[in-house]
Amino acid sequence: MITPSLESIRRLPKVELHLHLETSLRLRRLAERHGDGDAAFEPHLVADPAKFSGYDRLRRLRYASRAGKIPNELYTAENIEQITYELLEESAAHHLRYVEVRVGGRRGFSLLGASRMLEAMARARARAEEAFGVRCGFIITIVRERGPEEAEERVLEAIACRECGVVGVDLAGDEGNYPPTLYTRALGRAREAGLGITVHAGEFAGPSSIWTSLYQLGAARLGHGIRAVEDPELLDYLREHHVTLEICPSSNMRLGLVSSLRGHPLKTLMSAGVPVTINSDDPMLLSTDLTRELHLVAETFQMRLDEIAGLLQTAARAAFVSNEMRSALQHALR
Repeated sequence: MITPSLESIRRLPKVELHLHLETSLRLRRLAERHGDGDAAFEPHLVADPAKFSGYDRLRRLRYASRAGKIPNELYTAENIEQITYELLEESAAHHLRYVEVRVGGRRGFSLLGASRMLEAMARARARAEEAFGVRCGFIITIVRERGPEEAEERVLEAIACRECGVVGVDLAGDEGNYPPTLYTRALGRAREAGLGITVHAGEFAGPSSIWTSLYQLGAARLGHGIRAVEDPELLDYLREHHVTLEICPSSNMRLGLVSSLRGHPLKTLMSAGVPVTINSDDPMLLSTDLTRELHLVAETFQMRLDEIAGLLQTAARAAFVSNEMRSALQHALR
């Protein structure tokens, strides 16, 4: 079988569900472009996670690579609007019709306030839809290590900013040391308010992390979730309850969760009937994009173009949107 070309995949209309804004890195790039930053760098090469293990790999890759490099002065509403617009412009270049952008940087929220930051992102959202036709929703990321009280604050901010385009909340961070039970109240509030719930689970911790995320937090989607393959009963549950996994192949490889893409459990999950989507996660950190991720999957697992299109339809079905918009997206992806 001939693998679909990178260009043929780029031309496919797409939906992406797991994409981090990565505010600090984008702000640094903005500073460099205007001659206000340090020498240009390639963020995906800053830290070598192979020297670390477990969750600390992610901490080193995502956080240590940017800590302290961005002055507070760059956290302005204008800059947040600009980097959000640029992210959506990049998404449109890959023919995304809809994308959910995650934001959870502490400094942005503390320096600007949640409403100012999300309003700036909303302005970029409106501009990008008018300019490129790409639509998006925002997901507020709750970081486990910051505790249940901050989690509740973030949820209340998310609920208050629904008109800015907030569609859901995401629980992320250290699965092993901060169990889902600590965030039952916060995510319960979000769920009652009609926000979508997605949880980073089954990435660094095993199936028990996924089970508790499902039963105690009401997760409709799982960030990564690849360790579900260790529990056949869990695979059955995910299939029967239509719980969608947000798979990020390059991220999983970079963090040492799989030894190679060929060893990734993606096909096992698909064979079990679990709904899976493909995502780029942290494009700047990983030097990737959604087109490349889909092409990697097609090349590694010998998938046809229509099978890749099927993964994108799964993403449309799992998006945190109204039924009317979901139908429109599914039609746009045909």
